[in-house]
Amino acid sequence: MLRTRFALAAVAFCSGVFVQQSVAGPLTSAEVTKIINRVSVIEPAKGDRPAALRDVIKDDLGLQTGARSRSELLFQDNTLTRVGAETFFSFKTGTRDMTLEKGAMLLQVPKGLGGAKIHTAAVTAAITGTTIMMEYSPKQYLKVLVLEGSLRLSRNGSFGDSVTLHPGKMVIMRPDAKRIPEPIDVDLAQIVRTSTLVNFPGSNILPSMPLIQAAINDQAKELTKGTLVPTNLVMGHGTNLVLASKDQLSKTIGSLAGLATSQNGAPVAATVSTTTSTAANKVLDSGPAVSVSSSAQLVSLLGNATPGSGGTINVTPGAVNVGGNVAGTLSASIGGGTVNAGANVSLGGNRPVGSPPGH
Repeated sequence: MLRTRFALAAVAFCSGVFVQQSVAGPLTSAEVTKIINRVSVIEPAKGDRPAALRDVIKDDLGLQTGARSRSELLFQDNTLTRVGAETFFSFKTGTRDMTLEKGAMLLQVPKGLGGAKIHTAAVTAAITGTTIMMEYSPKQYLKVLVLEGSLRLSRNGSFGDSVTLHPGKMVIMRPDAKRIPEPIDVDLAQIVRTSTLVNFPGSNILPSMPLIQAAINDQAKELTKGTLVPTNLVMGHGTNLVLASKDQLSKTIGSLAGLATSQNGAPVAATVSTTTSTAANKVLDSGPAVSVSSSAQLVSLLGNATPGSGGTINVTPGAVNVGGNVAGTLSASIGGGTVNAGANVSLGGNRPVGSPPGH
């Protein structure tokens, strides 16, 4: 039986019956319907001011959230937008174009309203009646996920480099990637349970939740048939991803190489010392914190990770050689933390995989 990769996700991108839909047309204004902690309205000519409930966002205004803050906007046609912590969001009045300068957002566009486009500096996401989540960290990473409906993701400035995402599919990539990588599958049920954008305090459930639940049910059928197979790959800020085969894992580890940076202009070393904190300095906190199934994959990952930040590594086999002779042991101390077979272990003081995100 052909198996595809599947992701067990707790996405930190950071609901019932559909409302009556309006006639398709441009977006003219959005009303602030929820404020959690520090949220500001950005006026180009005047700077920022604290947002208030029922504030109207239009023309050149933008919305910005602080740390551990969130907000919700409802457009005049019932298009719903939720923005996560440390996010800057705006839209162009008279169009259906939105801009995510940085941060995370959830967008739900009712069916039949002409869809919308979300622009970042790296890619453009064109959606129809759809519920999607997007997270953008400039110069670091970009994630795009479809909860229901479909989305066309295109790389800015390229011709023909685009991919269509359906429910349960996610793309994660560097903003400066030369191509859009192959989408991977994520666990929608886990996302719905854990996402701070899906689960918004004091707000109604998403109007599109029946369609999201239908997509969850479809995934459950694929799991039962064995088409989707959970494993234990972890990547991203609060995102647990799972792949079903060595081939799929190899492809993803290969795509993670696109997240690589260099230290002082030189490539990061492809080995991990068992006596220093090298490992703790080579795993992305906001990029990939990745479980791997062999020492070669671990070395490959660490050789292409950004130095200077902590992260989490989960090593599957009991015998692992990580730049030093630790074969035959179940765990090996590596500077700021531990590599432990079969357990999620924090390196460099960061939270273990699957724990609630910081915002």
